[in-house]
Amino acid sequence: MLILIAGGSGYVGRGIIERYCLSRDFINVSLTRHAALAVNNVLVDLSKPINFLRFDKPIDMIINCVECRAESYAGDEKNKRAYLAAVRHLVEYAQDMDIKKIIHFSVNHINTVENDYQQARFVAEGLIKSSGLDYIIFKPTVIFGENSPLEYLINSLLSRSVLLKFWKEEAQIAPVHLLDVLANVGYAIEHDDCWNETYALCGPEMMNFEEMLFRRRMIKRPKLVNAPSALARRSALKNAPVPSNHLRLLLDWVNADDSHGYARTLVAPQFSYKP
Repeated sequence: MLILIAGGSGYVGRGIIERYCLSRDFINVSLTRHAALAVNNVLVDLSKPINFLRFDKPIDMIINCVECRAESYAGDEKNKRAYLAAVRHLVEYAQDMDIKKIIHFSVNHINTVENDYQQARFVAEGLIKSSGLDYIIFKPTVIFGENSPLEYLINSLLSRSVLLKFWKEEAQIAPVHLLDVLANVGYAIEHDDCWNETYALCGPEMMNFEEMLFRRRMIKRPKLVNAPSALARRSALKNAPVPSNHLRLLLDWVNADDSHGYARTLVAPQFSYKP
């Protein structure tokens, strides 16, 4: 089986390649060469048609892990159009090349369209569902695991003496381990009985962000201070050793509520959040 993966240089895309490259052949198409060295990396601009791509073997499936970065869509119509163009061009490529299946990664907790980022996600899911392809849409909550953006964020926050609260206490999230995400992808690759559905990938336990923070054993905890949300968000972003696009998306995640999609997983989660 040959799988075309878009966005294989990201956290989830790299994980899929590294987990399954011994049993499946992958080709990664993206603008960077940061995917695993075990696969062929093709540098293409997905905001433009990719119908010129030809390979020695037929493509059996597409997995789309292209990121839709929340901070890029705050009134930026150009970036929103670029993301949606990437999804559309992957769908058109599948249709032209007679590729029957596509796995698409979206994001959990979005119930209403309140900003350009959410609109881009909603429209992309609509493009997948109306494509005529067999599809699976995975909508993971915040993902944890070794070297995840979440771990970098928490380590940065806990190193401070004073921490402004930027999360909503009532927001319940169910963090999901990367290995559980990959298990769902592996099941989807192997089975035909789960397609044409949407799955929210959540962990086995609900908690708020403060509970996640203080599961870690600490000699001294930072002092929590209530502050206006804008100030708290700026404070959380300051000097954190995480790319700003990941941080801003994480800040949105921890203020969201996953309870509506808590049980909607394809493969049951195995890992509770343990820092």
